[in-house]
Amino acid sequence: MAIRPVVLAVDDDARVLDAYQAILETRCEVLTAPDGRAALDVLQQRTVDVVLLDMLMPGMNGLAVLEALKRLGIETNVVMVSGMNDTLSALEALRLGASDYLSKPFDVAHLHRVIRRLTEDGAASVRDRALPHALIISDNAGLRAGLAVALRTRGRVDAVADTRAALAVLARIRPDVVVASDEAVADEIRGHAPHVPIVVAHAPRADFDALLRAVVEAFAARHADVRGFVGPVPRVLAYVCAHAGRTSIEAVAATVGVSCARLARLFADQMEMTVTEYVTHVKLEIDRPRLAKMLRRDGLSVAASYRAR
Repeated sequence: MAIRPVVLAVDDDARVLDAYQAILETRCEVLTAPDGRAALDVLQQRTVDVVLLDMLMPGMNGLAVLEALKRLGIETNVVMVSGMNDTLSALEALRLGASDYLSKPFDVAHLHRVIRRLTEDGAASVRDRALPHALIISDNAGLRAGLAVALRTRGRVDAVADTRAALAVLARIRPDVVVASDEAVADEIRGHAPHVPIVVAHAPRADFDALLRAVVEAFAARHADVRGFVGPVPRVLAYVCAHAGRTSIEAVAATVGVSCARLARLFADQMEMTVTEYVTHVKLEIDRPRLAKMLRRDGLSVAASYRAR
């Protein structure tokens, strides 16, 4: 079954949202949000290919939403849309990571071209689509966050706490592998995705060597050159997950039995980040729901950003 790109249209004018729906629904799955905070809610739950984000909205304007996405580490293509020909705002949007900028009223054919470029023709989109995809389902925040951060160095990852959220992801994509917290969750997922490999991770005592080998094997079905996790790295990941990111490089090095300097070299070579960065990202991943609530409540960008993959 062909998977349609998912587009999130964000605008405080219901007529504009209806227009997006009518224009794009034959080629895309179209989600809508009436303001920036509602958009953040959607993007916390769904993997979205393109966000059509209105510049001027009550509450959080488009630039504030774009900054929040950046600080929360939510990766997606954002097209800023404005009813004014505002060059300075356009430049600021592009500086914050927007993929393109449209002025209202826009040409329908041009809108289709922009969507097509970002979901089909663009080099970055093709690369992302080709990346292997993992779905992690666990109510153990440390395991879920630690695995998600680690596996994002090898592919794309959706990490959710329960099967309800997992089924929403499965409605959108067919992952290359599912990591389930227990056999009951695995059985439920098999009923909806019988052909997807499932790896069971029994938190908090998951066998990380076996778990990571199984995930890399599933990833390799799409990318033969996916690197494995070898040496002390699986033990580092297991330790950080078990401690929910509340640790230090000295404690990790002592646990795995190597010097801090040697661990730093081995880890950075395989993970493209330092141990300290990994620990920080795991803590951010665990805190992401709380940070998102603070953003929605206060409209303030209080979360630290992820390092770009």
